[in-house]
Amino acid sequence: MIDDDSVRVDDLKKRIADDEWRQVFIRDTERRELWTNMVCFRVYPREKDGLPGKECWLIIREDPKSREVKYQYSNAPADTSYDRLAQMSGSRYWIERTFEDGKGIAGLADYQLRGWTGWHHHMTMTILAMLYLMVLSIDLGKKIEFLTVQDVKEIFEVIMPKQHVTSEELIQLIIEKHKRRLSARQSHHRRNK
Repeated sequence: MIDDDSVRVDDLKKRIADDEWRQVFIRDTERRELWTNMVCFRVYPREKDGLPGKECWLIIREDPKSREVKYQYSNAPADTSYDRLAQMSGSRYWIERTFEDGKGIAGLADYQLRGWTGWHHHMTMTILAMLYLMVLSIDLGKKIEFLTVQDVKEIFEVIMPKQHVTSEELIQLIIEKHKRRLSARQSHHRRNK
């Protein structure tokens, strides 16, 4: 039973006035800029024992087009800005993207094992491969803007068959690929506006 002071988040959303919602930018995507309507409150979530928990942020996001609503808690400090809360709220995408890259590039999902030991070995090796690719992405990213893990994988595909590849050749290869990607993104943005 919920006491009189407790409010369900979906009921709270119904009480929010239109002028309380803020439209905030989350990130640039391949298809378009991602904006959301968002409102944040400091709340005390109700624990299993019925007592209030630690104070935290309740983030309510609503997609302006689909009207899909997402609810999140955040333990960010009380003085955190709306823009920072929006950025953190949208960071789930990057975590999911890392798992997709791990499955597609490093073989995270490509295991056929009979025991835990083999599974642990496979996961360790694929996570180490992803870590190595990430470190290379960060190091090379200082010279090449918007470098992705997929770009680093393609670098290896160019390097492995050859005896010697210069850094300039690799950088030029990635720059040309990024120009094509940026052109496609801009074209897509123009079509969708």
